[in-house]
Amino acid sequence: MAGGSSASVAARHWQVAPGLLYGQVKQIYRRRRLTRVVPGLRCGSWRSFRATLRGLGLSGQVMPAFVERANRTLRRGVAGLARRTWATAQSAPQLLAHLEWWRAYYHFARPHGGLRAPVAEPLDRGGRQRPPRCRRGTPAMALGLTDHPWTVLELLTYPLPPPRAHCA
Repeated sequence: MAGGSSASVAARHWQVAPGLLYGQVKQIYRRRRLTRVVPGLRCGSWRSFRATLRGLGLSGQVMPAFVERANRTLRRGVAGLARRTWATAQSAPQLLAHLEWWRAYYHFARPHGGLRAPVAEPLDRGGRQRPPRCRRGTPAMALGLTDHPWTVLELLTYPLPPPRAHCA
């Protein structure tokens, strides 16, 4: 090795966060037909995994439908992750920046149909339409972080904290 010895270079090892719970779903196909769904756990224990899922209001099982829905939503939002596209991620930092922008938009600006909040005083819209009794909200509104869906301008002009230094 030119310019130094391999003994002076510290070996880097991936470390997993101690409380990480990571479930996996394997779909077994035979002749293009789904025959079995095998859940697996890569990090954590089944007891803590099920308890955490139930604490979130879920059934406690890993289901392919939720995983596929999350993957589809992410691929539709970030062009570099789409299956067939002209958009390519030129570098990992560029893809990460696009992903973080999409996450902020998804949580603060994009109303979700399932997160409806009742309106205290329905506004009469005139005409034959009934006044709406609820309004669609965002995940940030459901957590109480904001009281309205943000516009893209609000999202772009919000002051960000300084970036954290990465561990070497």
